[in-house]
Parts: sequence; C-alpha cells; structure tokens
Amino acid sequence: MIMRIGINCGHTVSGKGCGAVGLINESEHTRLVGYALMELLKEAGVEVVDCTIDSAGTKQEYLEKAVITANTNELDLFISIHFNASASHTGHGVEIYTYKGQAYQEAEAVSRHIAQLGYKNRGIKAGDNLFVIRKTKAKAMLIEVCFCDNRKDVDIYQRTGGYRSIAQAVFNGVCGGGKGEKIQSEAVSETFEEFVGKIAGKDWRERRIVLPSIVVAQAMKESARGTSELAREANALFGIKKNGWTGKTYRKSATEQRKDGSFTTLEHVEWRAYDSFEESILDHNDYIATRSTDGGKTLRFGPVIGCTNYILAAQYLQECGYATAKDYAESLINDYIEKHNLTRFDDVTA
Repeated sequence: MIMRIGINCGHTVSGKGCGAVGLINESEHTRLVGYALMELLKEAGVEVVDCTIDSAGTKQEYLEKAVITANTNELDLFISIHFNASASHTGHGVEIYTYKGQAYQEAEAVSRHIAQLGYKNRGIKAGDNLFVIRKTKAKAMLIEVCFCDNRKDVDIYQRTGGYRSIAQAVFNGVCGGGKGEKIQSEAVSETFEEFVGKIAGKDWRERRIVLPSIVVAQAMKESARGTSELAREANALFGIKKNGWTGKTYRKSATEQRKDGSFTTLEHVEWRAYDSFEESILDHNDYIATRSTDGGKTLRFGPVIGCTNYILAAQYLQECGYATAKDYAESLINDYIEKHNLTRFDDVTA
C-alpha cells in the first residue's frame, strides 16, 4: 500500500499568517525545506499532498485552508514545517509537537535525525493548542526545525547544508522506520562542494590565485551550500559587495559583526550578481587577485594569492579584512576544510 503524506510549508508567504523574521525568514525557509522534502518522498514512491497555503485574509483562514486540504485527502501522516523564535532570541534547538505529546515513532526519529546535525534536541511536546494538530484527522506532527532568530542555530543550519540537510533528516526519520538508519536519495548524490571544487581546482591550476579548499569552504559557508538568498536570486556564492563592480547587482541587507562582538544590520546593500555559480567563483578569485584600496599600489589580499597552506590562507583572509566575523578563519578551517576533507581539491604540485 502506497503511503500518502501531506506536507504543509508553514505560514503564508506574507501578510496575515506569515512567519517569523529573524536572521532568516521563516516563511521562505519552510518552503525550501518542505518542497525539497516533497521531492525526496516522491522519489521514494510516497504519494505527496501539498497542504501549503501561500495567502489568506486572516491567520485563521490560513490554518483552516491547510486543515481542509489535509482532511479531504485521506492522509496517513501530516507534517507541518516551521522555524521557531523566542522573545529573548536565546532559544535554540529542534522540537516537535504532536497531539497530547504522543511520542510517535516518526516524530522521535525526525527529532533525533535533525538533532544529529548539531542542534539541541528539545524533544516531543504537546501540541493540543495548535490548530493544525488538533483539527487534522491524520496522525500529525509540527516540526520546529530550529530558532530562526538565534545565531548559533542559524549558523548550524547554514553550515550543515541548509534546507537540503533538514529535508533529508525529516525524510530519514519518516521513511527510515524510526530506527536511525540513514537513507540517501539520488537527489543529493552530487555534492555542492564537488561542483565548486572542480571549478576552483581548474582555476587554481591555471592561475594560482586561491587554494581550492579555501574557495570551497568559503562558498559552503557564505552561501549555505548554494541555498542562501544571494545564491538563489543572484547566483552569488560569496557575498561580495559592489565595490567597483560594473555588472548586475542585487539589493539585500547585510549583517556584520562589530569589533566589540555585537552585530549590526545594514539595509539595501548592493551585492554583485552573476549569470551562474561558475561566474561567481571566478569573480571571487579575480576579486582576491585585484582588490586594492590605494589605487593599485598594494593588493589588499596579497598574502592569500598563491598561498598553498590552507591554514595560513584562511588566517590571511581574516587578517586582510575579508570578513567582519571574528571567527571567520577558524570556522573555515575547523567547520569546513578539516571536517569535510576539502584539501582533496588542492593540487599544489600540478
């Protein structure tokens, strides 16, 4: 018997019923996770019902529309995707709501798989007061992936693959029978780092500008493996501001870290935009090779150019002011290059 699962990408896109806006936008990322999950389920032979509601006159109308869609489709399981937020911005971790807090096998497995990415596991909680849990006929779970207004949670989300890794974790929990085994889909067999590494490696052999492991680590970190707003809307993997660029640009806010460790947000910043990820990668290397703030007398990133030691290259990037984050170099080294063995893309003898 084919299983039928309803997926609700939580909240409306905007207006009444829209989600929280923190360091990332809840309504945007519930859809990224939800639709990626739908594709994984379909590939596994599951019948999927899209219970997402993009617009409604009121929050109640949005909730009722979602429940009506679920209840008219004879579902075996209903899943609503959300991102949490807290008044103090200090809440962190994954939690799942079910009717009367029942520890469904699927709910426990999903919570465990998401937590394995690095989040605190806040467990299964009673969701009797949640309309979609209370009113849906099928077994239902509402997943609060993580806190969209907490820096630690958002960093984990972006560092571990963004919406793709969450979709895979939910899929593993639901279709893995709750036993914790990892089920990989063909949809994620080609990795983002392999794609970037191939382009960065070729450019390194030809021009010797930036070590490929550094390029791949930066792309993974800055674009959340190609899932960030800049990556999706502007094909920009590195978040390079306009800075003399004469090509296309994209406007969005920028979050930067001050010297005292606090964060500030700059509105309507112009970022470089591209026709492809490959163009973004090559322009990133051009930027490192040519960026000067004194009319060309000195190169700002001179020590980075041609450096064959990834630790030194990462430290040089930070020292030369590539990013405002105080732990930028440390993160590139520990969270990306060494954790994912990115030095496999370096061929310093070629």
